Amino acid sequence: MLGLQQLDVGGGHDKGAVRQGLLSTAISYGHHTNVLMETYRKDEATNVVINSYQNFRSAESLDGSVTLVKPLLNNKWATVTTLGVSYAKLSASSGLGGARPSVFLSSNHTITLPKGFKAEVSGMYMSPMTFGGLAFKSRYGLDLGVSKSVLQGAGTFALNVSDVLNTQRNRYEVLNAGVRSMNVGKAESRFVRLSFNYKFGKKTVKPSKRRDTGVEGEKGRMDLN
Repeated sequence: MLGLQQLDVGGGHDKGAVRQGLLSTAISYGHHTNVLMETYRKDEATNVVINSYQNFRSAESLDGSVTLVKPLLNNKWATVTTLGVSYAKLSASSGLGGARPSVFLSSNHTITLPKGFKAEVSGMYMSPMTFGGLAFKSRYGLDLGVSKSVLQGAGTFALNVSDVLNTQRNRYEVLNAGVRSMNVGKAESRFVRLSFNYKFGKKTVKPSKRRDTGVEGEKGRMDLN
């Protein structure tokens, strides 16, 4: 980790500053050894593409991001937005050592509505990236959610839908050893979840009773005498 800097736009770490916004920046560097990577080669006799895994000596990675936490509409609308860049390079031959950085953007918005309702919208986008002879295509997704506070705030019903547009998939092109192929991997990513949370126990804690120490008790008896 090269460093981490956090800057409070409001000028302090108090409640008033949080209402104005919080800006944080992060930079990280990584040196990786014995990197296991999937590689591809073409059999010249049969033109069959063969993929296997190979260990490489090292790889370098560099990441940076800026995050803004900004409440709006008298704290009824909370936003968290991150903009960053990611770069990684494999120490290998020219075919596998090609690299191109990726820019990513994510934004989360939570809105407090009347009658105990809350709505949440979260989206992300990542631009194309090249690493280790693989050219990854862009990725993007959208999540939605709504919740309702019940039982005087002790319980919460929540309905969440992940990857609403069903766009989360891994698309990449192989660019090494004379092989050029397009690949698409799609895992199940769109889910609908309905949940209920309940807070057990008392909401308030009684202050503990003051107990006299032995010294204080002896002093009281001496005063009576």
